[in-house]
Amino acid sequence: MSFLFRHKACVLSPLLVLLLGVSGCAYVTPGQPPAPPLPALAKPAPFTAADAAFVQKLNAFDLVQIALANTAKTHAARNDLALLGASMTKDLTDAQTKLAKLASTHSLTLPTKPTAAEQKQIDRLGQAHGAGFDRRYIRLFTTAHGRIKPVLASQIALSKNPDLVAIARNVQTRLADYQAVMK
Repeated sequence: MSFLFRHKACVLSPLLVLLLGVSGCAYVTPGQPPAPPLPALAKPAPFTAADAAFVQKLNAFDLVQIALANTAKTHAARNDLALLGASMTKDLTDAQTKLAKLASTHSLTLPTKPTAAEQKQIDRLGQAHGAGFDRRYIRLFTTAHGRIKPVLASQIALSKNPDLVAIARNVQTRLADYQAVMK
C-alpha cells in the first residue's frame, strides 16, 4: 500500500501544483474600465448677417408691440382687447427675453427701448381711449403684423439657426392668434 500511496502522491502532487498555479494565474484582478470618450464640444448654431438683421427687426417689433399692448390693457373699450393686451405683453416679453439671450451668445447687443419715432407713435396712441383707441390699435397692429409676417416666413425658411427658427415660429403663431382675436 505504501507503493501505491507514494505513486499516487508523486503523480498527483505535480498535477496539484499545476492546477493551483494555473488557477492562481487564471484569475486576474479587474483593472479600471476604459474611460468613455469625451463628448464633442457644443458648437453654437450658425449665425449669419441675415440672422442678425432679423434679430434687430424682431426686437424693434417686440418693443413697440409690448408698449402698445401695455397701453391696450388700460385704454381699450373692448374687454377682449384689454385681455389680449395682457396676454400679448406676457408672450412677447418671453419671446423678447429668449431673443436677447440668443443675441448675447452671438455678441449682439439689442436696444431696450423703441426708437424716438416709434415712441412718438406709442405716445400718440396712448392719448386715445375707448372705441377710438380700439380702431387705431387694431389698425397699427394689422399694419405691423403685415410688415413682420414675410420677415418671419423668410427667416423660418432660410435660417440655419434652429433656436432662431423656433423663436420665429413661436412669434408667427402668436401673432396669427392675436390677429384672429382682433377681427
